[in-house]
Amino acid sequence: MYCQECGTKANETAKFCSECGRKLPQAGAEDRPARVFTVKTVISDYFHGTLKTTKIRELIRKNQIPYAKIDGKILFREEALNKWMEEQEQISLGKISFRLVKAIK
Repeated sequence: MYCQECGTKANETAKFCSECGRKLPQAGAEDRPARVFTVKTVISDYFHGTLKTTKIRELIRKNQIPYAKIDGKILFREEALNKWMEEQEQISLGKISFRLVKAIK
């Protein structure tokens, strides 16, 4: 489980993030209905304004973010976005590790 505020990996039994103090979702949170976002709501409710419309549309155009187009609307499933974010974190960590190894040599 990761903190939704700062992205720190948290112990499964933790109630609060050890880094930023945000309350973590508790067991059973998976029971809630799956969330689906539009372009507008994915920016405000999922990314909390950290990405802009132009960046989201660029990711869609390049097919770099999971989405579905239904009746002309672009939709994002929260579950798919969470998985995508974890993949992006791993890619970023890999690049950082590579840079550190390269810098040490």
